[in-house]
Amino acid sequence: MIYRNYIVTGEDVNDVMVMENTAYISYTLRLLYHFLFDNGFSKERLNALHLGLQEGNHELVSYKNLMFTERFFVEMKHCYIDDKINIKSCFFNSKKECCAEVTKEVEWFDPIRREVTATPKQILQHFNPNTRF
Repeated sequence: MIYRNYIVTGEDVNDVMVMENTAYISYTLRLLYHFLFDNGFSKERLNALHLGLQEGNHELVSYKNLMFTERFFVEMKHCYIDDKINIKSCFFNSKKECCAEVTKEVEWFDPIRREVTATPKQILQHFNPNTRF
């Protein structure tokens, strides 16, 4: 399990100070990068391997609004790494109430060739293809 604490900032909210849908997606991807970094794959290393992440489909289910300056944490509940990466993140407020869930699909992308690519073996060897938290 991996999680990170955050505070809702001004760039995360709309005009009525409620966290926007795009911010939930952004935090989900940010947590994925933390997960990769913790397992030895920094953004610099991914760049050296000519790997990036290309966003795919996502689903956001919102239960309760997160407001400007509110503390919250994001927990990655599920991460499946294969040709595509499927992740599920849950957002909790300071009362530990689940405010939202994001299911996100991303693919490995080679920016040099400009094409979607399979997960390199050097990354797969560090992850169980059914990594669950």
